[in-house]
Amino acid sequence: MEDASLFDRLGGREGVRTLTEHVVDNHYANPLVGTRFRHAKMSRQALKASATEFFCTGLSGVATYKGKDMASAHAGMNISPGEFIALLDDVLAAMKTLNCGEREQAEVLKILYDMKADVLCR
Repeated sequence: MEDASLFDRLGGREGVRTLTEHVVDNHYANPLVGTRFRHAKMSRQALKASATEFFCTGLSGVATYKGKDMASAHAGMNISPGEFIALLDDVLAAMKTLNCGEREQAEVLKILYDMKADVLCR
């Protein structure tokens, strides 16, 4: 499994789905960003499904995601650096809850951090 892709190490599509569901639930419960999610145009279930497709596409290379790119999805939201870090913390907490390895945690956080410019203050 050492040479397996991150997608495979996370448990494939089912593992990514489980992870994104935990992440979205963490976002809703997070006092710093929860209000944004509770007032989003997309329902919690729709957000979970969209996030799953987004990450499955990015991690597996199989194009199943049909939603907006990160910059378009976050346009006009004016997300602060503190909120962005809170979102990353939610991801890390979900990964720890699911007993994801440190290597996988680091790789996922790097991927998300690389999207920072497309998310912040837009």
